Amino acid sequence: MASTIKDVARLAGVSISTVSRVANNASNVSPPIRKKVLRAIKALNYTPNIVARSLEARSLKNIAVVMGRTMDQAFSNPDFFVILQGITSTLVKQEYSTLLLTDLKQSMELEHCIKLIRSGAVQGVIVVGSFVHDPLLSRLLEEDCPFVLIGYPPDNPDIYTTPFNTVSTNDKQSAYQAVRFLLERGHRRIGLVHAPLSYAANRKRYDGYIEAITEAGLRIDHTLIASTSYEVSETVSAVTALLTVAHPPTAVFCTDDYKNYQISELTTPPLTTVTVPMFELGRSAGEILMRKITDPSTPIENLFFPNRLLIRDTVK
Repeated sequence: MASTIKDVARLAGVSISTVSRVANNASNVSPPIRKKVLRAIKALNYTPNIVARSLEARSLKNIAVVMGRTMDQAFSNPDFFVILQGITSTLVKQEYSTLLLTDLKQSMELEHCIKLIRSGAVQGVIVVGSFVHDPLLSRLLEEDCPFVLIGYPPDNPDIYTTPFNTVSTNDKQSAYQAVRFLLERGHRRIGLVHAPLSYAANRKRYDGYIEAITEAGLRIDHTLIASTSYEVSETVSAVTALLTVAHPPTAVFCTDDYKNYQISELTTPPLTTVTVPMFELGRSAGEILMRKITDPSTPIENLFFPNRLLIRDTVK
């Protein structure tokens, strides 16, 4: 549990008002007392409630949305805008505002989020996507903060036993079906271009590819698997290298575009892809969070949305 101003006052042996004056950098505190209070604040990892200085916490209506990407990655990805539209379509009805968290490092994102929770600046959190090993989710459970994960929970084979709220799709099954579609069209050398496997969704799609290839009785050929980032230039280089191996693939499965981006139907020829209900994921996450904030005793909800293989003209 987060330390309170009372805890700091008790440890420092001073009044609550003295702690408040030190936290607000008031001048009417003697240097020895200030030093004692600051030492207690550091020992207890206390974060002052910045909002309670001027407002009652119950009047605040803010939700943190953790993007799980750097700012450049987040805002160059059409998915996030559609998910945000779904989230805000629910929040605005309840007069809640959204705070977007995007940081350079996973650890920075975690600490930023926890500080906002402990300061009382946000009343709930929506996590968009997760890492394969994601300490943020366990920290949110420890903080007893209402939150929802959009995406498949990491390290949990059964989504329905997850100890927190989730809204997700079956990335592994969708990838498996897409690769099966290529196999059924007679392709046997099927390449894979995947985004970083540190993200849970990408790992699931990778696993779906492996399962489909293995089930077809084919050997996993690692010369047909290319790892890339979310940078376009790196992806182009990875695909180019994949297509110039000694025995190149006759078809390629990519983990992105995986979600029927609008541009996928404008390419020539139009792209066969997997369509994911991004808006519905965001909207449902917002609805679950509102219910949890209103009534903390609300049972855990784990919603599962189906994806759909959208067949166009890039598979023969």
